[in-house]
Amino acid sequence: MKNIAYLLPVMLLVFQPTIALAQEEFELEEMTAFMLQVPHGVEGKGLAVGGSNLSAYVFFESYYNGNMNVTLEIDLPEGFVLRDTPVQSFSLQTEYEDWYRLVDIYIPKDLPSGTYDITATAVVDVDGNKHTIVRKTQLRVASKDEVANEILVSGLIIPSDEDGYGNPSYPSNTLIIRETSPVLKKLLKVTDLQIDREELTSTFIGVEISNKGNNTVPVVVTYDILDINTGEPVKAFKPTLMGMKADTFCYAALTLPPDSSSLVSLPLYILDNAMGGDYLLRVDVKLTGSDWVATTRNQKITAISRKWGPIMITFASTLLGLTAVSLFFIKSKEIMSRFKTRNLVLISLFGTVSFAAINLPMTILWELSHAILGPFSFLFTGLFYEILLYMLIASLVVLIPKPGVVSLFTMVRFLLGGFITGSFTPISFITLSVSAVILEVMMYTAGITGKNPDPENRLRVGIVCGIADMISGYVSFNVWMVLYRLFYSNWYIIANILIDGFLYTFIGAWFGISLGNRLKKVAE
Repeated sequence: MKNIAYLLPVMLLVFQPTIALAQEEFELEEMTAFMLQVPHGVEGKGLAVGGSNLSAYVFFESYYNGNMNVTLEIDLPEGFVLRDTPVQSFSLQTEYEDWYRLVDIYIPKDLPSGTYDITATAVVDVDGNKHTIVRKTQLRVASKDEVANEILVSGLIIPSDEDGYGNPSYPSNTLIIRETSPVLKKLLKVTDLQIDREELTSTFIGVEISNKGNNTVPVVVTYDILDINTGEPVKAFKPTLMGMKADTFCYAALTLPPDSSSLVSLPLYILDNAMGGDYLLRVDVKLTGSDWVATTRNQKITAISRKWGPIMITFASTLLGLTAVSLFFIKSKEIMSRFKTRNLVLISLFGTVSFAAINLPMTILWELSHAILGPFSFLFTGLFYEILLYMLIASLVVLIPKPGVVSLFTMVRFLLGGFITGSFTPISFITLSVSAVILEVMMYTAGITGKNPDPENRLRVGIVCGIADMISGYVSFNVWMVLYRLFYSNWYIIANILIDGFLYTFIGAWFGISLGNRLKKVAE
């Protein structure tokens, strides 16, 4: 009995804090989450102009495992117009249950500029006990001139990727139009057929927006592509998608923190009937809830229709290469019978030397030269691919002035490169086969090879090799543009063809004849 008498006071001391805690009022701030944003998405002081329709965001969440009745009231400054019920009542039954609402607010045009306080008060009833929690935020109402000085479009990037960064595959300030093939258009017209599906090209416009002010600003970014002469919007650049206007998709909403810049991308859809030419891109930035344009920026852009020339050149080059290879296999015995065994050995030797002296070193030097010299790397790579290569070709033609010698030489290079470095690619097949065919035809036509060959005329050989390499170089650029969707400026193509294609080739052929004559004397 004495032990029980001692235990009772001890148990009372142990359980007394728990009993007291159960009776104590729970902490409202810890048992709820209450948020007020004006406008929606802005944490802290917001910004608006007169005549705006804003949406205030009110959020309430319960962390209490039980019934919670809430009465919420929004108190606006004088002059603000609340386009909703000022008092909202709701009940939260379980833990982590929440309630939210977007409350429409109108700011009159004649409202004086300044900073206004907006208050939301929540009265929470838990088991008959009422608790009050208050949230306040501020909204700065500024004049249009003030806002226009704080918000600006600091950059336009077109075309861009989906993150707003530039697309190096195409020139800046251009749009690529995916046109239907002229041949297909003519066929459809003749056969009276129609394409029911509208083909769309999609790209992105990168827009950089800066906020120089001290307030967080929610904005909406839109664009229009206008006729540069009339200033009217061009419908082909804002087509109807899924029965809805493109304005439904072609915009971006973002919140700009104070003294910051943000990059946003806007989707751009182009109908295949859009015409190439110059247009005016206009980007507008509006404050959320207002139709007033805070800032705008215009930029001239060029719409480029698909160039069918490179496609046709690539197709013709591929067909030429396949035809040449097919003819070689069909008449391989007849072709090979023209050459003596020592000629074939010599051709194989020259092909191996060219692979070892050109292809292997350039697997390393190619990337290195591009990293150091950039677009002018062809000035260095041409020393190997043009001068050294055509020295070997010209000297080989001096030793064996027969049709087919260049083709066999090229085939050895191609096979060695494919088996040793794994460079069996469509690009290498097309470019090498076209180069060999063009050079063979021009050398035979110029009398360098054939029945009465004259391979030691330096000027003639240099000009023929230079022109042939210019043609094959131009074909190579077109093939790269089509198969790998690359873009090359005209000046770059011209410089590459003239310097790398003709000048370096002429120099290589000139010295190659001297090398061939010396080797010829040694052989004799």
